[in-house]
Amino acid sequence: MLTNTENSFTKYKLSCYFIMLSNIQLHLSNVVGVGAVQLAKSLLPSLLNNNLVSVSQVILPDRGDLSCFEPSGQLTNHIIHKRFLPNFLSRFFECIVPYHVPRNTALLVLGDLPLNTEAKQIVFLQTSNLVRYFKPSLSIDFCKYRAAQYIFSTNEKYVNQFIVQTDVMKQKLEAFYPSVCGRVSVLPQPVPAWLSQSFVKRVGRNHDGALRLFYPAAYYPHKNHLLLSKIDNPEYWPIEQLILTIDSEKNPNKKWSSISCLGFIRPNQVISFYQSCDALLFLSNEESFGFPLVEAMYCGLPIICPDLPYARTLCGDEAIYFESNNIESLRDAIIDLANKLESGWWPCWEHALESIPSSWESVAEEMLKIAIKK
Repeated sequence: MLTNTENSFTKYKLSCYFIMLSNIQLHLSNVVGVGAVQLAKSLLPSLLNNNLVSVSQVILPDRGDLSCFEPSGQLTNHIIHKRFLPNFLSRFFECIVPYHVPRNTALLVLGDLPLNTEAKQIVFLQTSNLVRYFKPSLSIDFCKYRAAQYIFSTNEKYVNQFIVQTDVMKQKLEAFYPSVCGRVSVLPQPVPAWLSQSFVKRVGRNHDGALRLFYPAAYYPHKNHLLLSKIDNPEYWPIEQLILTIDSEKNPNKKWSSISCLGFIRPNQVISFYQSCDALLFLSNEESFGFPLVEAMYCGLPIICPDLPYARTLCGDEAIYFESNNIESLRDAIIDLANKLESGWWPCWEHALESIPSSWESVAEEMLKIAIKK
């Protein structure tokens, strides 16, 4: 706890680096995805209760958990951004039409896409879809992804600084949009507040026998649930249960009785599975960060994941890797895990967690420093 004198001195030192901005406006109108919402719910309280600058306004979505969020403090005005058109069209016009911000107010956008504004704008990117090449098709998803990339390339000139979560994402962003070079900062995040408050710490298995695996991910193409459809002989896999957080009608392999599809589950249920499962199974082909990996490391769980840069960056050499999209490699990795656990092995994530911030307060402070720095 800082004394009043120390706190005043800290503010004085920070003023040497910051321009005179009286307010910050937080724009979260498009933060509705499961992972992005959980991140925002952990980050928002620290942004609102900071000691650096006043948050004058918070723009919230009209659906999902964040639509019910009420900022603490009488000085913060929160506005629900109502969408009357389909989300795809509404989002397009929201980003293309000029957006007015009051004088001496910086704009911190947590919804990935830059707005058309003359204000100082900082954009926090949480999606890898902006830096991926998609095979042309007539699908709605392809149109959405290409429209988002068009908006980004059109509006990136209005952005003073981008914030991403890993060096891998920074490299991809600068390769995909070379004009953003020199305007990208890397700021990783800690585990969500709901998990850090649970104090789950695993040091070994809870049972003997075949494996119980857990894959907490919504059903998006890049999450790669369909890899499980390639399993023809599940009896040769040492798995007692595989928990998926997708709806049962999207079960990728209905002939495999070990798969349980629970649909969307709440944080307390996620914690319960972290306490009982043998390992995190992560199949995703593309991530801007990978919160389940960080969560599993924090809990001390073994991890099986694709041998891709995003996973290597977070997990180092302690995870058990498989070749992305290779079902035989995945089977070998799971058998390897079963054998290791049988011999008494358990991972140590101490070194990997050194690169993860310790608190959301520190993340919020760094984010706001970037937002108001000259």
